[in-house]
Amino acid sequence: MKKYIILVLLAWGGELDAQSIKDLDFLIGDWKVKETLFPGTDKSYTEKGTRTCAYYLDDSFIRCESSTVSSKTGKQRSYTYLINYDRKEECFWVTALSNDFPKHDKQQWFLDRANEQILAIIPESVFNNRFFRATISYKDPDRLVWDGWYSKFRAEREWKYIMNDVATRRE
Repeated sequence: MKKYIILVLLAWGGELDAQSIKDLDFLIGDWKVKETLFPGTDKSYTEKGTRTCAYYLDDSFIRCESSTVSSKTGKQRSYTYLINYDRKEECFWVTALSNDFPKHDKQQWFLDRANEQILAIIPESVFNNRFFRATISYKDPDRLVWDGWYSKFRAEREWKYIMNDVATRRE
């Protein structure tokens, strides 16, 4: 009987902390995007456009599709995030695809409910030994703010601020 009670309590407690793709419901919708790359430097430029996030594959994923235009080159860039929840790893996995970059990255997202943000990392380098981390604030459900940093661990060991993405909900 004791084992049964412990199992029930563990299962119940696990359900309280369990996460699912629906925990990222705040991403769903149509967004106006302004992304600043290399903010505060002489390399700084912006990309403006739109992003649409919707449930995908029987609501087991969220797909966010973005289309922006660079102030630097005038070229359009399209990119997609495919997001799902991994119960075993207790994190969200994001596969990022882009029309202007040959490699696709795989990100881990961790939901920090207390601070109303997502903590994101790319656990393996995808470009010139660079690693990436970011925060995505959802404190305002109509304005998501994504800040990102990169580092070359073996060379620089310093995180450099490289992007600020502000998505404002469209009506």
